[in-house]
Amino acid sequence: MVQEIKIDLSEELWNQNDTETFKNDEYHQMLMEQYKVYVEMADRVSARRNLAQTFFMTFHAIILGILGLTLSHEQTIHRVSFLLFPLLGLLVMCYGWWSLVQYFRRLARAKGMVIAELEKRLPSQPSIQAEYKAMGRLNPYGPLKRMEVILPITFALLYIFSFIYATHLA
Repeated sequence: MVQEIKIDLSEELWNQNDTETFKNDEYHQMLMEQYKVYVEMADRVSARRNLAQTFFMTFHAIILGILGLTLSHEQTIHRVSFLLFPLLGLLVMCYGWWSLVQYFRRLARAKGMVIAELEKRLPSQPSIQAEYKAMGRLNPYGPLKRMEVILPITFALLYIFSFIYATHLA
């Protein structure tokens, strides 16, 4: 179930200073241009989020492949303590990935709230709620959002289990 956060953004979003000097058509034209720019900015954040996900997925898939090949061919590990440093580095990478996912989720949520507020002054409101309704689900992106949070944790666990397996080879 989608938890809708109600925050009043009108104080921060709407300029109270000099809006009376604009004609109605001018005002709506400027509002529409600002809306377009802001939606484009939100789309770019989404693209950066996808690029970061692709980078981390590729990086960790390559590392796990190398780990698997190394552990399958290496019968003895001479210095187990040397494995601790790469493990810590990989766990830090997983934490960085998880933190980045959390940042992008908060940023996307905030941008969605601002877009919804801007849409209140437009003739239509093609907001997230309308999108959810059109897709026939309360939150169609829920499984994808859960997966992007679970993946860094899963990779961290895989690294820990690989380390435990490698230490038993020694």
